Amino acid sequence: MGSRWLVGGLIASVALNLFLIGAGAGVIALGSSMAREYAGVRPGALMAATASLPQPDRHDFRLTLHQIRAAVVADVGRSRALRLDAWSALGDPKSDPVAIKAKLAQSRQIDTGIRATVEEKLVDYVLRLPPADRAAFAAGMRRALTPPPTSAAPRPGATNAAGG
Repeated sequence: MGSRWLVGGLIASVALNLFLIGAGAGVIALGSSMAREYAGVRPGALMAATASLPQPDRHDFRLTLHQIRAAVVADVGRSRALRLDAWSALGDPKSDPVAIKAKLAQSRQIDTGIRATVEEKLVDYVLRLPPADRAAFAAGMRRALTPPPTSAAPRPGATNAAGG
């Protein structure tokens, strides 16, 4: 009877390990697929866009980013607090949808203001660079903002909507 339990336990262990390996591989594959599919401005996109700038300009750009961040950090905190309050209020027994939506709208308005501030200050900085460096930065931003191509190859035997 003891050897049956040992063999059964061994088989169960192997099955569990295979399941966990498969689940891990699935999570990794799904995560990389989602990262490609929802690629917007990724963290570090601005840093990647500055990769072709000469070192003094790259360093100055990063200092400018830190200064901008310091200028908007209070607004970021206010926006986050509003979102937290709004989403937390959904759990209340008597949630007020109007108040929740108002807080989310106020948070979006703050976020839009933050984005405008950041973009305007970065444009002002980049416009002070020599034309070749501006062009290099613009090319880097195009690369950072362009989503990777999806593998939307047509299936064999499929026809397109135009009747092809």
